[in-house]
Amino acid sequence: MKRTGEIVLSVIGVIINILMLVGVFLLNAFFSDEQVRREFEQELENDPDLAASGMNVSDIIDLFSGLGTYFIIVVLISTILSIVAIVVVRGNRKPKLAGGLLIGSALLVGLGTLLLGWLPALLFLIAGIMCFARKPKVTEPVSPEDEYRPL
Repeated sequence: MKRTGEIVLSVIGVIINILMLVGVFLLNAFFSDEQVRREFEQELENDPDLAASGMNVSDIIDLFSGLGTYFIIVVLISTILSIVAIVVVRGNRKPKLAGGLLIGSALLVGLGTLLLGWLPALLFLIAGIMCFARKPKVTEPVSPEDEYRPL
């Protein structure tokens, strides 16, 4: 049985994960630049709502940087799990293992990114369920008596 549907959904999910990795990596690099960080702090300090709340601007930027690193780790682990699942499901070798890896990857990227990675999570979940639900066709063995039965 071909597992083309599972492989296609997983590859699309991996591509979206890689795009998310690139985006978060660029945002991390953006916030690590000292000049950009100072300008961003000045803009946030001019915000009257933020000043009224009493929050420290540098703490907010540090939180964004920390979350960026956390998102990179979560999405990277999810990408690795789903690539392993693609390799395992190719050729219909171990679809149950691949289904478990894909569902685990879906939970990780979906919940780990606070539902920002909902699209790859949905694709991985569908592919994982397909790995469990699709059963290979069972052909009944032909007995020697059935081969020579007269019509």
